[in-house]
Amino acid sequence: MELSKFKALNDVDSVNAYISALEAFDGIVELQELKDLARVRGGVAEGKSILDVGCGFGLETGRLANVAGAQGFVSGLDKSADFIREAQKRAEAAGQSIDYQTGDATALPYGDNSFDCVRAERILIYLSDVSAALSEMRRVLKPSGKIALIEPDFSTNTINISDRTLARRVLDHEIKTAVENSFLPGSLMVTLENLGFANIEISSRALIFPQELAASYFSSLADNALKSGKITTSENGAWQTELDDLKAHNAIFATISYFLFTADAP
Repeated sequence: MELSKFKALNDVDSVNAYISALEAFDGIVELQELKDLARVRGGVAEGKSILDVGCGFGLETGRLANVAGAQGFVSGLDKSADFIREAQKRAEAAGQSIDYQTGDATALPYGDNSFDCVRAERILIYLSDVSAALSEMRRVLKPSGKIALIEPDFSTNTINISDRTLARRVLDHEIKTAVENSFLPGSLMVTLENLGFANIEISSRALIFPQELAASYFSSLADNALKSGKITTSENGAWQTELDDLKAHNAIFATISYFLFTADAP
């Protein structure tokens, strides 16, 4: 599974593999726990106006619309036109009225004080200017509105490959190339405080990859490291052989830590 272009999805020929991977990832129990907390602490409720920044193809946006109900208003924004088209199809099939738009998180196409709630998930790690995106989210929030952010610490990505030196090299390559901000949670609280957000709360979960997703994802990580010359052909072969064996025995243990930040706008 080739999943190396989340930073530039408009450059890929097909997003189908990304959709399948994100659906599998969305099913992880620990991530759903964070999403549940995000809705509660993020003020999502019936009749609310809600913006989902980096909504992808609407997995969570549809749930937000279900909570907001007919009296609420939900908008989803993503840079990928393919994702937005898929989101619109799914909303239509579900009979949901959701305002989906393509756009940039650092230049939101909405007026000031437009939303009661703004949420973003796994989007800030791909941005070179996190503060600009958060400033825009604050701008479109109503006074005392709520923000909810779910982001990973990419440096916590782990898998039980026995050669730990090899594992570190493969994972370090992923950390350096897959995202713009591999240690985003470490600076996010200070950034929110500097922008005037208050009542900041933080929760975390260690997400455990399901076997099929872990096998596909971590196989692609080694392939990418090989293409970049960070590991040798024999090292990649050893990685893939051990990964196949672990999968055959339902014994892959791979995790990553995710963090939820919620706060109130001034």
